[in-house]
Amino acid sequence: MGKQGRAFFEEAERLGGLAAKAQLAARARVTSTEAATADDTPDMVRRLQTAMMEVKSLRSSSKSVPAAEGAIVPSNTGGREAMFLRSQFRCVAELMSQRALFLGDVEKTVRRVDEAAASTLDVERVSVWKLDATRSKITCLDLFERTAAKHSSGVELFRKDFESYFVALESERTIAAGDAHRDPRTSCFSVSYLKPLGIDSMLDVPIWVQGTMVGVICHEHVGPARKWNSDEESFAYLMSTIVALSMERK
Repeated sequence: MGKQGRAFFEEAERLGGLAAKAQLAARARVTSTEAATADDTPDMVRRLQTAMMEVKSLRSSSKSVPAAEGAIVPSNTGGREAMFLRSQFRCVAELMSQRALFLGDVEKTVRRVDEAAASTLDVERVSVWKLDATRSKITCLDLFERTAAKHSSGVELFRKDFESYFVALESERTIAAGDAHRDPRTSCFSVSYLKPLGIDSMLDVPIWVQGTMVGVICHEHVGPARKWNSDEESFAYLMSTIVALSMERK
């Protein structure tokens, strides 16, 4: 069970440490825990093979940071996609270098991840929310507002008020709502949450720990509707993986 999936992540760790494993998880949209425990289905193996090729390709054209950090940073190639990938790898390298983040200090982890994700994805608001034991509400562990450079926490959103969103969290790997007011998964937020804050687009990824959905990381774009591309979705998934790693360590 999970023999091939586990082998992919072991190979990624040999190539680039924790950063490469996180990158593999983000691009394949399969966590290392899921890969090690779930059946090696053809679809999962195919996604991991494709993602591993991408990770190797990026590594072959990259400059390695010191081995102790275990992260890689791409070389200076042109193009918007390459620019975003460089930004993404710089973000991951910086996060990986702060080892204390993964020693169980979830509060510090989510604050740092929120700041890094807001800058890398160029969004106004990033937040991490925790699902309660009864699965009836999510509570904000940290919200970072980029322009104001302000952190806050404590807001609660209840399932009874946003049923379609909670259902999506439990069934989808990524909620990429370019038009959040009309997307059936997020339109429930339109009147009470999105319009007052000027949010038109959301990119949300559930956080999974040991096979259980425990929360969500939300990336909120203030301004005209924004269509999220696959690299941005992969990066958002990577951020959820980093938060999950911290929670698993704790």
